[in-house]
Amino acid sequence: MVRNKIIAFLAAAALLSVSAVSADAPYTDLDSLTDRAAVDYLYDAQCLTFITGTSFEPDRVLTRGDLAQLLYNSAANIPLAPLGAASYGDVPSGTAGDAMNSVAAQGILAGYEDGNFHPEAPVSREEFAGVLYRYLQYNHLADPDQDVKPYADAASIAPAYAKAIDVLHSKNIMVPADNYFRPKEGMTRADAAQVFYRLMHSDGDYTSHVQVESQVIKAINAEYGSVPIYFRSGTMYWDGDTLVLGIKGAPSKYLKQRLRDDVAKTSAVQIRRAALSHSDYSQLMTKAIHCVVDNEGVQNYVGALPDYVHEQIVLTVRHPVSKATLAELAKRVGTGRVRLETAPIAGQAPIVQVAGQMEETAGTDTTATTENSKKEVKQVYSTLLDDATTSAITSVQNDVMK
Repeated sequence: MVRNKIIAFLAAAALLSVSAVSADAPYTDLDSLTDRAAVDYLYDAQCLTFITGTSFEPDRVLTRGDLAQLLYNSAANIPLAPLGAASYGDVPSGTAGDAMNSVAAQGILAGYEDGNFHPEAPVSREEFAGVLYRYLQYNHLADPDQDVKPYADAASIAPAYAKAIDVLHSKNIMVPADNYFRPKEGMTRADAAQVFYRLMHSDGDYTSHVQVESQVIKAINAEYGSVPIYFRSGTMYWDGDTLVLGIKGAPSKYLKQRLRDDVAKTSAVQIRRAALSHSDYSQLMTKAIHCVVDNEGVQNYVGALPDYVHEQIVLTVRHPVSKATLAELAKRVGTGRVRLETAPIAGQAPIVQVAGQMEETAGTDTTATTENSKKEVKQVYSTLLDDATTSAITSVQNDVMK
């Protein structure tokens, strides 16, 4: 189902800070909302970093800067704008500016010809739909799912946004209950939260990632002594709303019992047999990055991520690598263990290569098989990272770039 693919791309992209013990958003002005689950979910997933303090202001119109941060925080696959990329004169420094520059660099929410981003400019409902549609194009998920009837006020929709609104309508992503789209009205924070909640959250009961992680880490600390020690033999990542503990060999003696005792929602935790540990991924990423940089030059390297689900290292490159580099990757890291994808360009299918397999393929039907797992690997995946992995990746990349 296409919506499940969209959910996979927009699933929360990081293991969150364990210092947070409550999933409820701290906002005191949510009484007017019939359902606050969307706001709580986005707060829990650290997507609402642009809202500080205790006021959410649900009726406040979203700004361009707000939307850039909401999309960048929610998405798992928008790369940080590279050094030297065009930036805008009115974009602040720090994480907010990084989000604006990054979504602009991918053509999802671009700046203006005057060299400014205009982060304080309000976003209309049709403009919001246009941005979301371009993000779906970026992920090659913008084909309509079904034919839909026009909205009652379709005549007031600008032609430039008509297709975007129809596609979102066909996917049941942004569908007003009264059949009036109101394209020129401002997109409120409350409505934006509902749309992103539907994109990020699968059907069913809401699972607090923060609470589950906190409880699981408590059990891991009790059994292994610390999370870093556990990472020598295992991994931890979100697969949808399931927190997976991938463990090499058998789990420690009392881990299952500690999880039953400490985790309130035990159905949200799963132990799986894994071929690689967190430490293994860090070492293999280092080898893979150095191999590409040594053979292709630093200019072709974009980034690296561990794909815990399919037990691969995913390297993003600017253009396909040579057969010699693929062979060297297979030699250094392992046959089928490294997947290379060209950097996403809106509306274009990336080219995918797998070390040890000489064929390259474009499009979302690409599959590959690792030597050890023998599992089919679809290109559509959601790589979920914890803070330790993020730090490790940053350290490795900084070392390579020196």
